[in-house]
Amino acid sequence: MSFHEYCHGYVADKMGDPTPRQNGRLTLNPIAHIDPIGFLTLLIFKFGWAKPVPINPYYFKDKRKGVFLVSLAGPLSNVFLAMITRILMSLFSGFHLIEDFLTLLYIYNMFFAIFNLIPIPPLDGSKILWSFLPPKQAYIFSQYEQYGFVILLLLLVTGFFGIILYPLYNGFDSIISAILKPFGV
Repeated sequence: MSFHEYCHGYVADKMGDPTPRQNGRLTLNPIAHIDPIGFLTLLIFKFGWAKPVPINPYYFKDKRKGVFLVSLAGPLSNVFLAMITRILMSLFSGFHLIEDFLTLLYIYNMFFAIFNLIPIPPLDGSKILWSFLPPKQAYIFSQYEQYGFVILLLLLVTGFFGIILYPLYNGFDSIISAILKPFGV
């Protein structure tokens, strides 16, 4: 989660928003990104979250483009880590303990990327969708942001996420396999 949040802050910083830097979020130190409640639920329910990186879109020359790129940076960071992990898995093939750990790391990063791309607030996918909506629809969409957490909890409790996430995981896994195949991975 630290790398995911760091990448949000890094892209915002590169696009002229000093807010993440001013709030000490341009770091890979996990302590800077821990949300106490999210950490507690991670320990109890195996599902948690980090503190969102604060940004101020008014620093961006193009507000929609800035929000899009900053939001996309987090999930892309997990896809990048998944690809690196997949390469390491091929290098450590046969070392079962390392291979098992890397497999879990790969699965975690893939699911984290896919989960964050779901367009329900406060997930990154909602901000990506918002950046493409016409102004009137973007305003209406933003009015529903307050209900996003409840919707997420309902989807988690009912197990509906499994219906969404597993097919997407298989699709993303196939894409990564196709990308890495020419390199013998």
